[in-house]
Amino acid sequence: MAGETNATVTSILGRSLAIEGEVNGEESLHVDGRLKGSLRLNGDLVVGPSGTVEAEIEVRDIFILGTVTGKVTARRRFEVQPSGRFQGEAAAGAYEIHPGAIFEGISRMLSSKKPTEKDASSPPKPSNRP
Repeated sequence: MAGETNATVTSILGRSLAIEGEVNGEESLHVDGRLKGSLRLNGDLVVGPSGTVEAEIEVRDIFILGTVTGKVTARRRFEVQPSGRFQGEAAAGAYEIHPGAIFEGISRMLSSKKPTEKDASSPPKPSNRP
């Protein structure tokens, strides 16, 4: 729509395309082709049913309908649809693995807890007692 600013732009890597290397960006990416290397996005990653990603990945959310192999950090959500396959190491704020999906690897939850003054390690105050 003319005149509107859309903060959720999505780029598409088509079925016949293959990228090897480092991909960085502010927007989201939909992969129907092949991507190998490293991927760091402030947006989301959608791996379509024909998509194959072999990479170290850092994204906001990841939705896997194809195949992903590697190390993934999803700051919010990690989701594998029934057609999806993941193999590797994952860290995410939340997981959703649908029936029929394949998840082979290690998972770790990211903490949303922020340190408080009590949590901070500071030396004890000296006592004024004799």
